[in-house]
Amino acid sequence: MVKEQKPKIYRTENKFDTYMTKDAFCKFISDELIAKDGLKENFQFQNYKVIFGLFMIVNVIYSHYHYIPYPQDYYILIACIIFYYVSTYIYQWFEKVKEGDIFILYDDKKTRKTFGFGASQELYQRFVVLRIYSMPHKALLVERKIDSAEYLDVKGYIVQPKMRSLINELLQEANKK
Repeated sequence: MVKEQKPKIYRTENKFDTYMTKDAFCKFISDELIAKDGLKENFQFQNYKVIFGLFMIVNVIYSHYHYIPYPQDYYILIACIIFYYVSTYIYQWFEKVKEGDIFILYDDKKTRKTFGFGASQELYQRFVVLRIYSMPHKALLVERKIDSAEYLDVKGYIVQPKMRSLINELLQEANKK
C-alpha cells in the first residue's frame, strides 16, 4: 500500500516580517530545486563550515582539558585563545564573503556545473532579490527583484504555481548563460 504524500504548505507566520518571508521563499525554492530531475544538492559550504567548527571545538576542549598545571600552561592558553579568535574570524569571513546570500548549492547534471541560489531582502522592505551564481567563482548569472506581496496570499501562504514558474524562468535564464 502506497501512501500519498500531502503537498507541503509553505507559509510565513507574519507576511510583514522580512526575515520570515525570505525564509519561507528560501525553503520553498530549496525544496523545489531538490525535487527537480537532474539537480542535486551540493553540500560543499556546509562541509567547510563543519570542518571550521570542529577545529574550534577541538581547540576549546584541548585548552580546557590539557594536563599541564596553570602557571606552566600560560603559552598554551595564549595560543589556544589566539587560534580560537583566528578560526572564528575565518568562519565569519567564509559565511559573509564566500557564502554570502547563497542558501543552496546545486549541481546540474545536464550541464555539469555547480550553481548557487541566493536571496536577500532589505529590512522593512517587501522586495526580495533572488540571484543565481555560477560556482566556484560566484559569478552572478541572474538577478531578479520580486515583490513578496505578489507571491504570498492574504494569509501568508506562498502561491506555489506562480513561484514555480518564477523558479523555472530563473533556471532557464541561468542555463542560457
